[in-house]
Amino acid sequence: MIKSTLFRTHDVISASVSRYKAIIIAFLVVGFCGYWIVKHQQSQIQQLEWINAPKVDDIIMVDFGRIQTDRVYQPQFRVTQVIAVDEQHITLKEGRYTYARKRDAKRAIQLDNLMLDDYFKSQPWRLTHSQISNFYQSGGVYAAYRPNDIYVLGGIVKKRALAHFPKHQRAQFSPQNSQGISLYQQGEFEAARQAFEEAVATQDQWGMYNLATMLIAAEGGVQDLPRAFELLKAAKTQGNLKAIEALKSLCQMHQVCE
Repeated sequence: MIKSTLFRTHDVISASVSRYKAIIIAFLVVGFCGYWIVKHQQSQIQQLEWINAPKVDDIIMVDFGRIQTDRVYQPQFRVTQVIAVDEQHITLKEGRYTYARKRDAKRAIQLDNLMLDDYFKSQPWRLTHSQISNFYQSGGVYAAYRPNDIYVLGGIVKKRALAHFPKHQRAQFSPQNSQGISLYQQGEFEAARQAFEEAVATQDQWGMYNLATMLIAAEGGVQDLPRAFELLKAAKTQGNLKAIEALKSLCQMHQVCE
């Protein structure tokens, strides 16, 4: 009985697909196009938000061929990175290398080229907020990326901050936290995470901070944003300034603070 029902169902579905194949394909194409349009619009909205409110370490992709309007247009794609932001200006460091294709500029990011000592020019490039917004509207600025931890497009774009170890507070560190810092600096993240767990058990504020940063970055184990939030709050109550900064950043980037 069940086998007969399955066969009949298969026959009905096959017949329907064969009969309405063109309509089904049309629906799939329309659905895919609609999905792509929505994703593209969301990406454009996010890009505009990052352009209007940039942060240090953001990557901004520039086509100097669009900016230099006094000459015949030639593609001149370069990578720039935000190094300072104030109410009036944005300061960037500008890549030394010019690319003929956008994908080559992206490839440079993916290959970690931004970490090379001589990748950026020594002279900073300073723009007003209105200038960079106008460049975006004219195509002079064509994309912006905000690092996820230390990565953009899978490439490293900034150095990872080491576990905080201020000299003036070394006497207040628990042995477990000191061990965790040593293990972290050696790249033994799982062992470092366990040592920081033990430091948290002693109410060490720096152990709380260091473990929270590892939980946020998913270093040495899975990501755990709610626990990181609680650890940073606990460290904040002890007056840990780094925890206050990290807590503010966590609340801005993730929906865990409500």
